[in-house]
Amino acid sequence: MRTRLVSSFAVVLLGLAPTLVGGPVFALALVMLGIAGFREYVELAARIGGAEVTSLAGIGAVAIGAFALAAFLGGTAILLFAAVVVALIAPLTVVLASTRGSFLAWSLIGFGCLYFGLPTFAAIVLRSTPGDIGPIWLSDLAARLSLGWTAHPRGLAWAVIVVVATWIADTVAYLAGRSIGGRKLAPRISPNKTVAGAVAGLIGAATVGALGFQVFALGNPWAGFVVGSALGIAGQVGDLGESLLKRQAGVKDSGTLIPGHGGLLDRIDALLFAFPAGLLLAAGYDWLRL
Repeated sequence: MRTRLVSSFAVVLLGLAPTLVGGPVFALALVMLGIAGFREYVELAARIGGAEVTSLAGIGAVAIGAFALAAFLGGTAILLFAAVVVALIAPLTVVLASTRGSFLAWSLIGFGCLYFGLPTFAAIVLRSTPGDIGPIWLSDLAARLSLGWTAHPRGLAWAVIVVVATWIADTVAYLAGRSIGGRKLAPRISPNKTVAGAVAGLIGAATVGALGFQVFALGNPWAGFVVGSALGIAGQVGDLGESLLKRQAGVKDSGTLIPGHGGLLDRIDALLFAFPAGLLLAAGYDWLRL
């Protein structure tokens, strides 16, 4: 358990560093994480769809790069639509030109491109959320670390809340599940997850949301409590989704990259759903305040 907690803390610190800097550094870090996670996904998908899935692995880098570029160039609906088209048409084109391609391979790779591409897009757009922030210290910190591009302190506040809330929810859920035990949350998909752990994780995420709204002066802490709760739910859905994938592939972990955690996908599975949820929550919250 100690190895898992230390590894978890180290991964979060490595993730927060590019988040603080923002701009192209953050975008590049998201692309690299996405491509690395996609490679693990392909290995799992190949256990389901066969060797032809592996032959399409290179498409992931193209699709994830397209989503990142769409977000970095402004994150408009038309740019997002173009990235989705790339994610779905590129693997189909390769399948049609191959003698070994199949509908299943296209489906698995096309889904994988969206699975990693949409969170990449969401994270970059969220970090680029315009607007000022109440605490002067956060604006000053964002400006010092921005390396010359627009600092977007409001986007920084939202991105930090998403990352920290997801990490706290995962850690608290793990500790509560081990210490309390009890009824299983989804025994068919993930036999180690418990209802007590899920509830504790939601409380942890909600608390981070409330504290984040207070510290960053985003608004009423109760609104932050709701935002944190929604992020906690999204993260748990993402976690269960990856557990279902591993169950279908017949493996316990997605890899062996991170001590105590398994693969990279085991570490970022919750964020793959939390970042899109965070973008929707930030956009909806700012719209309601107009």
